[in-house]
This record gives sequence, structure tokens and C-alpha cells, in this order.
Amino acid sequence: MDLYTLLEKYSHLITAISAALSVLAFTIVIVYSIKTRKIIRKYKRLMRGMDNKNLEALLMHHLDCVKNNTVKIQNLEHRYQNLAKELESCVQRVGIIRYNPFEQMGSDLSFSVALLDKNNNGVVLTGLFTRSSSSIYAKPIQNGTSTYPLSQEEMEAINRAINQNNSSTKI
Repeated sequence: MDLYTLLEKYSHLITAISAALSVLAFTIVIVYSIKTRKIIRKYKRLMRGMDNKNLEALLMHHLDCVKNNTVKIQNLEHRYQNLAKELESCVQRVGIIRYNPFEQMGSDLSFSVALLDKNNNGVVLTGLFTRSSSSIYAKPIQNGTSTYPLSQEEMEAINRAINQNNSSTKI
């Protein structure tokens, strides 16, 4: 058998196989065309708003922003530590007591207020009120005590400030 006879004998089969392969190839082209369009859409969405910049320039810009933000965070941490140190010397504990120092004269208009920092340093203020006068005294406090003599009410105000559970003022 020669090639020409073989082709004539199986021409219908060869045509059917060729048509099937063409349909398969066309289907593959359509599938990959759809996938390519999806990838192009994702790429366009990714590149949207870049003002003709390439992706590398955009990433470099974002890396610079991250670096700047890291420096800003370090500066904020340093400022926070400085503020925390300063706050230790601010008034954090307050104790107050109102009383009547003179029996059967007036009411509880006299007071003692202890204003202390974290280390129990500060001042105790005492105001004594009578019908004809008023006096205010201040005594320094170091580590919860004073070099000046303290009255019972002043010591109680200091103890209230020291024993305070939170930083809110107890009256």
C-alpha cells in the first residue's frame, strides 16, 4: 500500500481527528484568553492610581514611609520615657481631712491636705479657720515624713495619701 491509497481509505477518519483537534485547540485558546484577561484586570487594579510609576518605585516609596514611621515611633517611645520620668515627681497621691480644731466653735472648716508624688515626697497644707481669722501652713514631706512636727490631722492626711490604692483623689 502506498501513502496515497492509505490517505484515501482513512480520509474521513483523518478529517474527523483533525476537526476534533482543532476544536480542542480552539477551546484551549478561549480558556487561556479568559485567564489572561483576569490577570490583566488584576494587574490594572494593582497599578491603578500610580501616576505612571512602576511597581518598584511604588514599593520603594512605601519602604521609605515605613522607615520614617519607624523613626517616628522611636522618637515617641523616647518622649514617652521622658514623660514617665517627669510624672514620677508630679502629684500622684492626695489625702485630705476636714476637721474642727477648736471644740464647740464653728464647724469642720479647717483642713489638712497632703500632696505627694510617687516617692511620697511633697507637701502637707493645713488651713485653720476660726471666726476671726484663718491661717494656712505648709510643711515639706520627704519619704512620707517631715522634719517639722506634724499634727494628728496632718499625719492622717499623709497616711490617706500614701495608702491610696489608685491615683484618684479620696476625700
